Amino acid sequence: MKINSSQSLFLGLILIASVVTAQSLHPHDDEVQIINGEEFVQTPYGLMLRECVHNVPSGTHIQESEDGSVFLTNDEKNFVKRVQKNEKCLKAAPTEKLEVYIDNGGWDLPANKTLSKFEAYYFVPSTPRTTHDQWLYYFIGSQNNDGSGPGGSVIQPVLSYYKGWYFQSWNCCLQGMAYNSPSVFNITPHDEVYGSVEVNDSKATIISQNKLGEQSLLIVDRSERNFNWIGASLEVIGIQNCTDYPKGRMTFSQMNVTLNNEVTAIPQWDDTFGPSECLGKMIVQDPQTISIYHNTLKE
Repeated sequence: MKINSSQSLFLGLILIASVVTAQSLHPHDDEVQIINGEEFVQTPYGLMLRECVHNVPSGTHIQESEDGSVFLTNDEKNFVKRVQKNEKCLKAAPTEKLEVYIDNGGWDLPANKTLSKFEAYYFVPSTPRTTHDQWLYYFIGSQNNDGSGPGGSVIQPVLSYYKGWYFQSWNCCLQGMAYNSPSVFNITPHDEVYGSVEVNDSKATIISQNKLGEQSLLIVDRSERNFNWIGASLEVIGIQNCTDYPKGRMTFSQMNVTLNNEVTAIPQWDDTFGPSECLGKMIVQDPQTISIYHNTLKE
């Protein structure tokens, strides 16, 4: 059968649409769970009400107001939105210290010091040999664990696996809600991708960048929060078999930490949880390098 130019164009559009569908910019939205009649989606903070998770353009500035509403602005993308205070989200907000971490190196900053910048390169591990709709979240990040400001805030560039690898900037849980910018793709095992969180007097900037320089970017008002804890972690959700983990290592390297007095810090990483399932372990190779292993006996 001969295909004419109109048919070729139609088939081409189908192919493009298939690729876009396969790489949703917000993969959590692809799997909605109904619990007690409410819609929930999976996030790095566990299941959250869908109405409490906001997808925003890359580069969006997130600003809290005194009445509990949140303003989202992005001049480059001509995007403006006001998110009203939502009591349901406030009541269902995730805890500040999540229990889904399984491998974690954490560090409490010295007294009276706060974070200026935390950056790292992520070595992308092998793809899991089996898929059971599991979620893997590797990230560096920071939190205001001292209770400063108007509630807890987590800033993190998250390397995620859900039916494929992607990298995405997240912030939680202002007024009980989470915000994320579009995922970047073109990520394959053994790539090195770059993540950073940078804090100044007024705002925190979260960057997730692949090897091609494509970025997922969020800018969040600091609102007098002191980001005084940092971590390099793995969270997992929905693991059924050990083969749902990557085999071998994932490494955070070139981890540079600068404090608010512009002094470069040497973190004293704490192995919070110890060995995990499936031969899992977190190894601090030096203050700038942490590796997470599964399914291997290699030290």
